[in-house]
Amino acid sequence: MKLTRMRSVLVAASMLVAGLQVCWAQTLGIGDNAPPLKVAKWVKGKPVEKFEAGKVYVVEFWATWCGPCRTTIPHLTEMAKKYAGKVSFTGVSVWEDMEGKDHFKTVEKFVAEMGAKMDYNVAVDGTDMTMAKTWMEAAGENGIPAAFIVKDGKIAWIGHPMDGMDKAIDSILDGKFDSSAAKKAREKEKEAEAAAAKEQAEVMAKLKKVMDAAEAGDMKKAVEEIDKVFVAEPALEKRFAMVKVTLLMQSDETAVAPYMKKLAAGIFKEDAMMLNQMAWMLVDEEAPMKSADPKVAIQIAEQAVKLTQEKDAMILDTLALAYFKDKQVKKAIETQEKAVKLLKDSDVDEETKKEIMDRLERFKKADG
Repeated sequence: MKLTRMRSVLVAASMLVAGLQVCWAQTLGIGDNAPPLKVAKWVKGKPVEKFEAGKVYVVEFWATWCGPCRTTIPHLTEMAKKYAGKVSFTGVSVWEDMEGKDHFKTVEKFVAEMGAKMDYNVAVDGTDMTMAKTWMEAAGENGIPAAFIVKDGKIAWIGHPMDGMDKAIDSILDGKFDSSAAKKAREKEKEAEAAAAKEQAEVMAKLKKVMDAAEAGDMKKAVEEIDKVFVAEPALEKRFAMVKVTLLMQSDETAVAPYMKKLAAGIFKEDAMMLNQMAWMLVDEEAPMKSADPKVAIQIAEQAVKLTQEKDAMILDTLALAYFKDKQVKKAIETQEKAVKLLKDSDVDEETKKEIMDRLERFKKADG
C-alpha cells in the first residue's frame, strides 16, 4: 500500500511519543563464531543448515515494510549471480508486523511479487525473534538492511549490504582480507554510533514533557510542550516537525494544514520527500482527515513535483489524488498518466504499482 511511504516517519513519531528508545549491548563482533541460522521458515531457495568450513556466506536482514531494503534486494540478486558457486546469499526477514497478522504470508507474498528480482535464499524469523536477537541485537545493529559475511563459521564483516560489501567479499575470496583492519573499522563505527546515541538521549530528555503529556493522552498539552522545545532549540524542529503534525492530527486537525504550509515555506522548502509526505497525509483515503483541504495538498505536492522535475511517480500520484479530491478530474488524469508512465523503469513494488494504475482507472471513470 502507498501508506507504507509514511511508515518510517509515523513509526519514529510513535516511538518518540511513547518514550521508547532502543539500545542494545554489543556481544557479537568480527572474529566471533556466527550464531546458527535458526529461522522459523524458509520461503525461497535452498535452506542453509549450517556454516561449512572453507565456505563464504552472506546473511542479510530485511523487512517487507523497509524501503531501503527493497532498494537493496536487486543489488543482492546481482551479487548472488556474480558469486554463484562461491558465496551463499540468504535474506532473513525480521521485525515484521506480527500484530494480528500472519507475517509468514506477508513475506511469502512479497517474495512472490519480487520474483526474479529477489533471486537468492530467503527465510523468515519467528514470533520469538530468535534471529533478530542472536544476530542483530547481539551485534548492536538496530537498523535494516544489515548484512553479515561469514567465513569458516566466523563473522568476517558487518555492515550495510551496499556499502563496501562487494569489496569485502572480493578480498575474502582472494585471501587478502584484513580481519584486524575490519575489526578496527567496526569498532570506530560503533564508537560513532554510541556518540550519536548519547546525543539522542540528550534530545529525548528535552522532549520528556512532550512524551509525558502524550502518554497521558493530553495531546493539546503535548503540542504546547513541543512548541516550547522548538522555541528553545529551533534546530530540533526539522527533526521532529512530523511528530508535531502527528500530535496535531490527534488534538486539532484544523491546525494541521496551516502548520504544513509553514513547513513547506520554511524548513522543508527544498525537501521533496517531506513535502510529499505532508501532501499525502492531507489526501490519504485510508486515514482521512475531516478538515483536510485538498487545495493545500495541491500547493505542497506541486512544490514537490517541481523539485523533482516531474520524475517521481509517487509524488505525481500524490498530486493527482489531490487534484481529484479538489474535483479537478482532468488534471488528475493527466498527472496520474505521467505517474503510470514512470512506473515502468522504477523500483516501486508491484502492489503499489497496481494501486497507482487502479487509481488512474478510477479517475477516468469519474470523468465519464
